[in-house]
Amino acid sequence: MSSNPARIIQVVIASPLRQFFDYLPAEGKLAKDYLVGSRVQVPFGRRNITGIVIGHSDSSAIAANKLKAILSSLDSVALLDQEMLTLGRWMSQYYHHPLGDAILNLLPTKLRKGGAYDAYTQQYWQISQHGLGLDDQALSRAPKQQSLLNRLRQQALDEHSHAAIPEQQITAEGHSRTTALALAKKALILQSSRGYYPRDCQSLLQGEGNDVLPTLNTEQRNADQLIEQQLNHFATVLLEGITGSGKTEVYLRAIAKVLTQQHQALVLVPEIGLTPQTIQRFVARFKVPIAIFHSGLNDRERLAAWTASKEGRARIIIGTRSAIFTPTQNLGIIIIDEEHDNSYKQQDGIRYSARDIAIILAQKQKLPVILGSATPSLETYANVNANKYRHVVLQQRAGNAQPPAIELVDIRRQALHQGLSDQAISAINSTLAEGKQAMVFINRRGFAQLLMCHDCGWQAQCSQCDARLTLHQRPATLRCHHCDFRSAVPSHCPQCQSKNLMDVGQGTQRSAEALSDLFPQHTILRVDRDSTQGKQAMGAQIERINRGQAAILVGTQMLAKGHHFAALSLVLVLDVDQGLYSPDFRSAEKTLQLLTQVAGRAGRSDTLGRVLIQTHLPDHPLLINWQQHSYQGVKATLMAERELYSLPPITHMAILRADSTKPQQAMQVLSQLLRDHPANNHCQILGPLANIMEKRAGRHRAQLIIKSPQRKALHNTIEQFVQQFEAAKLPSSLRWSVDIDPQDVI
Repeated sequence: MSSNPARIIQVVIASPLRQFFDYLPAEGKLAKDYLVGSRVQVPFGRRNITGIVIGHSDSSAIAANKLKAILSSLDSVALLDQEMLTLGRWMSQYYHHPLGDAILNLLPTKLRKGGAYDAYTQQYWQISQHGLGLDDQALSRAPKQQSLLNRLRQQALDEHSHAAIPEQQITAEGHSRTTALALAKKALILQSSRGYYPRDCQSLLQGEGNDVLPTLNTEQRNADQLIEQQLNHFATVLLEGITGSGKTEVYLRAIAKVLTQQHQALVLVPEIGLTPQTIQRFVARFKVPIAIFHSGLNDRERLAAWTASKEGRARIIIGTRSAIFTPTQNLGIIIIDEEHDNSYKQQDGIRYSARDIAIILAQKQKLPVILGSATPSLETYANVNANKYRHVVLQQRAGNAQPPAIELVDIRRQALHQGLSDQAISAINSTLAEGKQAMVFINRRGFAQLLMCHDCGWQAQCSQCDARLTLHQRPATLRCHHCDFRSAVPSHCPQCQSKNLMDVGQGTQRSAEALSDLFPQHTILRVDRDSTQGKQAMGAQIERINRGQAAILVGTQMLAKGHHFAALSLVLVLDVDQGLYSPDFRSAEKTLQLLTQVAGRAGRSDTLGRVLIQTHLPDHPLLINWQQHSYQGVKATLMAERELYSLPPITHMAILRADSTKPQQAMQVLSQLLRDHPANNHCQILGPLANIMEKRAGRHRAQLIIKSPQRKALHNTIEQFVQQFEAAKLPSSLRWSVDIDPQDVI
């Protein structure tokens, strides 16, 4: 090894190039002045961009006279420690993604863009030793300066130290910043900056604390004891509990133990909709600072939570998918609530799984991961069966609550009232008469599925996707739920000029309108993406429900998961059939998971809940099996089907995706790559195949599906394809990506 001091700085940037870049230090600086894990501003092509220092070297493959120098250092401390940099490298390797993009993805957006480390900063002023010894009339010719100096001297004497005062307080007392700067120039007072968190910051809350704890039942105590045994070393525990069984209370007990050990706790929830209710329980229980991460925060708020967690001020971190990258000082436990949820998988950019990243992090930091779910994924079941995960089950609801009664309502040959059967309407009526709430679940927002001409059959199609436009009301628009294309509702058919246009199918808006007509004396509350715009919207809706300000709830899966509505007695599911015949092999699993979650909202207090599922497929074996034996009874059937067709989790899978603005181009490029690909007996390659929705957002899509029983063989094959992509002269209109362990195959 060379004894020469390092003189090259290795920097990664957000670039499709899968490498780091060598730079020289700025004039007057040494390579060691640039801390590994800190940000730097570097020239790249014609741009100046933000990069991360990942190492130093005494040599470069590029001649020194051709290397560019770093423009500036952005940080005085390392923002990413070696552990996080190692995670970034692992992500780059496992997901076959450019190194720089993987590492920069670990930072909040504000830092990736070169912003200051402190999210909120405030200037402080205090008297210096020189100023403290100055006569109190020494500045009599500058009375404003003398007045401010005396104020700061008094502060120091009152506090028995050189206590600093916020500039905001000084100006409020009549002193000016100009006066302060003049004193600072004379070295009589000192200026400093401190981070702070305003009261209206949505990302950092102070817990209230509550010593009154609910009594655990036997199953909860067993789970609590098992998790306690796993603290301070690596273990993955599946906490499988039916809806309403008290999984959250088990989480809270585990976190309490971790906090006692002066550790931090990280809790992931799948969606922003679950965050308000989850936060409320954590704030009420723990008297510690809690950092919050979700997509409803602005960049500054996210950075405030990030720094509080990194510096150890936040003891509990709660967030959605990307919160897994939050740095901590002394993490003691990671909890993944609803571990099966598809939202933990990133679907663009670096397509990581937050659940899998959590397990990698926990293994490196030697701490436990708790995977909680009423409907665990088949991948998690497979790891339990392979003895990789510990398993604890909660089979009874907490308190006196009982599992709801589930009925399949055969709607074949029935007259429906805007999608509602007579049996459903009668059940809602009875529920409202008892003073209870009813929920109507339809996983499709908007008013109607499509607009069509009754005379010629024309249908309103998206110009950018192979999809029909959904009709929305208030305001009346046609929208694509895939690319968000919008257009006005036509007054006549553009094909035959007929005015006989009809809306077909159900959406949340139509269902809410129908229920308002049927039950005009009761309040109907619709909860979907359209009705919950804004940071506080979802929390406000949940609060209205819990206060009893709505008798009937209409919503999508935003209402289905995790919420506890004490007065909710009846759940009605309008449309479930499509999920049982989707070309996606995971569709049946996802549908039954969603049904279980929706059904679990009913009867969570002392009232027995009731669930009605309207279907044209009442004899479907999966539905009958699920109704009789719950999700746990269906998993063996689903797993047997995966084994029969060699599908995950029995085998490993990856997808090479390509898309282009030009029709057939993606198919042609993938076909050529497959022809040039070396023969491989360890992997099965399917395709190239056009996606079910071939055109989306103006781009034509195709994919290669690669399967193998050997994970190493799969990754070797993917790496060969990546090298082919990088060596090929691809058209500028084409994009490509790699998806390891894909959740959406169609």
